[in-house]
Amino acid sequence: MGLAEFKELLRGADGNKDGGLSQAELYKALKVTGICFAWFRAWLSLRKFDLNRNGVIDGDRELEKLLRYAERNWNIIVK
Repeated sequence: MGLAEFKELLRGADGNKDGGLSQAELYKALKVTGICFAWFRAWLSLRKFDLNRNGVIDGDRELEKLLRYAERNWNIIVK
């Protein structure tokens, strides 16, 4: 899965179109990829990458950190 494809998947998971990913929205996106323990990874991602602690992953900085983490730790190829 490439960067554009993964980003598009995350954008599509933003159900309420507020520009951020809640834990439930991120869980749905990760579940589509078939990744193991999607609920735990969504929870962990929110704890690690929600830098302003507003309950969603929003903004370029938070999304970029999530993408880099996914590339290194979840075997998602981000180019």
